[in-house]
Amino acid sequence: MKVLLIEKPGVASVVEKEIPVPGEDQTLVKVLACGICGTDYKIFSGGTNANYPVVPGHEIVGVVERSGVFEKGQMVVIDPNRSCGKCDYCRKGMSQFCENLQATGVTEPGGFAEYVLVENSQVYPVRNVPAERAVFAEPLSCVLEGVKMVKHGFYDRILVVGAGSIGVIFGLIFKKIFPGAEIVLAEKDEKRAEYVVQTFGLKVDEPKGEYDLTVECSGTVEGFKTCFEHTGKGGMLLQFSVISKDKMVEISPFEIYRKEMKILGSYLNPFTMKEAVKIIESGEFPFEKLVTDRLDLEGVKEYLSSHKKALMKGIFS
Repeated sequence: MKVLLIEKPGVASVVEKEIPVPGEDQTLVKVLACGICGTDYKIFSGGTNANYPVVPGHEIVGVVERSGVFEKGQMVVIDPNRSCGKCDYCRKGMSQFCENLQATGVTEPGGFAEYVLVENSQVYPVRNVPAERAVFAEPLSCVLEGVKMVKHGFYDRILVVGAGSIGVIFGLIFKKIFPGAEIVLAEKDEKRAEYVVQTFGLKVDEPKGEYDLTVECSGTVEGFKTCFEHTGKGGMLLQFSVISKDKMVEISPFEIYRKEMKILGSYLNPFTMKEAVKIIESGEFPFEKLVTDRLDLEGVKEYLSSHKKALMKGIFS
């Protein structure tokens, strides 16, 4: 089978590998689509942790090829994160901090391949859904973890910085659960902003004044600074996206004190995958309209190596 292999930061190639053989507790999945995530760019550049050499790709939808549990041909999505269930963090219900965490596409071979081997516990069947919607199950599950952290607040104004696929998913979910709030997405790319307004009916504008909730979805220091600047008194800042681990930002502790500001981080997707699958199957949100770039493995390599970004979402398919 063909896979995209990142040998070390900055070096990637499409190579041939043997199709893996599943063990008793494993499932072999034929990949239908795998989304390109900001994390994949940072794995390529060395901006986040990974076990090199690695086959990236963690937003996976496919069909069962071989399994002792799932029927062959069943469409499934994959939870890339697998905790041990035994360490102190797992026993506290915080599996995202598992001391033995394994992640498909980060520490183990991922979905930029024709086939991917995963543990049965990572497999979630999905029914009557187009693959280009199902591919958003994993990113949606991560968004739901962030939403869980902030959903009990009272917000008149919400700012989401970055109107890529994650920012749009946040915007759509917020629009449903906070129907009376003004929700603004900030986006510098004019073509992307126009697409979001026309396709999803979300408001895209320059940030103005203070907001009760700000969410950083751009993956940039500038995005964090924008959120910090526009978080109002008693407000909350949610750092959602992955900013490269070597990046630093200078902020004012006095402003945090003066505004009684809360700054939270949202990490991974503990216990949210099942809910994400239900939302995907409901068809309530047209996530498939986020897909604008469809690529083969060489195309994914080109996007990662040149840091080219899709208009909205690029997928391997």
